[in-house]
Amino acid sequence: MYIKNVHIKNFRNFKEYNVSLKPFSIIIGENDSGKSNFIDALCLPLSKNDFRYNSKSLKISDINKEAILEFIIYISENLDIIKDKLTKGEDLSEIFSKIPIVEVVIEIVEAKSSIERAILKDWMVEREESISYEIKYTYQPRKSIEIIEYMIEIVARSDNIKESTFPVELYEYNITSTNNERRIPSSKLANLKVSIIHAERDSFSDSEYQKSNKMISELIEKNLDEADKVKIHKAYINFFEDIKEVESFKNAFDHLNEEEFKNIKKYMDDMNLTPNFPNLKNVFSNINIGYGDDFLYQRGLGTRNFVLMAFLFSYYYKPRDVFNLICIEEPEAHLCVNNFNIVLDFINKSRNKSNTLAQILLTSHNPKIINKLRLDNVIVLTEKGQVDFSNVDEEYVKYLAKRPNFDILKLLFSNKVILVEGPTEEMLINSILELREDNLVDIEVIAVGHKGFRKYLDIWLLLNKGNENRKIGIIRDFDNQPKAKEDHDIYDVENANVFVRTTKGYTLEDDLASSGNNSEVLSDYFEIENDKEKVSEFLKSQKAENMLNLAILIADKELSLEIPTHINEVIECLLD
Repeated sequence: MYIKNVHIKNFRNFKEYNVSLKPFSIIIGENDSGKSNFIDALCLPLSKNDFRYNSKSLKISDINKEAILEFIIYISENLDIIKDKLTKGEDLSEIFSKIPIVEVVIEIVEAKSSIERAILKDWMVEREESISYEIKYTYQPRKSIEIIEYMIEIVARSDNIKESTFPVELYEYNITSTNNERRIPSSKLANLKVSIIHAERDSFSDSEYQKSNKMISELIEKNLDEADKVKIHKAYINFFEDIKEVESFKNAFDHLNEEEFKNIKKYMDDMNLTPNFPNLKNVFSNINIGYGDDFLYQRGLGTRNFVLMAFLFSYYYKPRDVFNLICIEEPEAHLCVNNFNIVLDFINKSRNKSNTLAQILLTSHNPKIINKLRLDNVIVLTEKGQVDFSNVDEEYVKYLAKRPNFDILKLLFSNKVILVEGPTEEMLINSILELREDNLVDIEVIAVGHKGFRKYLDIWLLLNKGNENRKIGIIRDFDNQPKAKEDHDIYDVENANVFVRTTKGYTLEDDLASSGNNSEVLSDYFEIENDKEKVSEFLKSQKAENMLNLAILIADKELSLEIPTHINEVIECLLD
């Protein structure tokens, strides 16, 4: 079983939003796109598997600002009509419908085992030939009329009403089944857990009084069975007996053996020191996490994050008889290359094991996570809605998995990006861009490592088609392949923000040698014959070394060359 769809209404930056999930999903997006807000929304209908109290009541800042302002404007513009309806006792249902209500609806599918069906049976929803299970979190007024009366009074006093005056204290939350709108008791919600490893985990073990101590003690206590508890109690009694036998402890009562205390001693002889069997959590609270020969809090931030990630994920992913949605924010945070690779492989291999009661959700800014854990698991949060890559060609998904360091995020989110075939073109174009002194250049140049660009364009267009703020340029070699040129040119013709240009000659070196007086300049510098074909062949003969030299000379302004037309046109289009 897994959460297939999440519908969010009026929660923070989500006014009306749908997100479709898989058993394993990776959420990406730019800053402030709502990745953390999405995880917080998931916590509202589910039972949070945390080590502290979590309220499901919301603050004014949790309700969508636009929805509140629209409601205030509606009341202001219809104040007299609303007052008149109130006075006459007329139906107010249309007015009530304008009140901002926060909703989070989750749809769960594929309940296959008897345990899964038992957990979900009360929330079944049948649509055509499909069966799913839905629960809904709602944050709404206790009495809608109270909101209307309050807002009428506030609006009547002032023309400049702020959203901060909205009476959120008159709201309450409910978690119900969508099939009958009945409230779901907390005992049943306890079977649907959400466990979060937050991005801000720096304080996990940053001192000897860190959260890790409490976490460890609670984890140990929760996982003890009755037999283990009995063993610990026996050990505690033995520990206490050892204390009583300590010589210095006995010496504390030696003076009672003196002659003048005879009448007290007979009372003292009947007294015993007995253990009070404290709460096991108090016993375990004295446990501290060590790492090597040090306490964990003495180690670096990256090591502490690594231990936390491995520790919590293994605990949360442990098979149980309850459903657990495990959310990990930015698993790459603070980790060195080696530890990051271990964590990534740990998550990847864990998810491939059969645990149908666990669902994993990652958020990340790291391209390696996306490539290694498959592009078709990626969901992008944008202002206009969700974009997913589930229909991306399987061969391309496998290709990216073999190139985990390819920066897919630069391709998707850069406002201006140029794709080239290899590192020689990348070096040359970056040197050309450095010469632009008329404005700041914000163009990313990415070498894709082969000749075909169409799959990259297809993926880029999934996210950026029609986006006037995003542009992509393709600089490619002709390679005597007119059909390939035509196939790429179609993208340029059909998309106003795509610019595809191809060399006139066979490769970049041919166009570079034949542009302006480049042949003469290059032949003088390299001390070769001034012949365009021979200059071109020379550049190709030691391609990487020669292009690196040219890139350095151009950037240092020691060599002035005319930029080939196809490169110049792409740069100008992107800078326009």
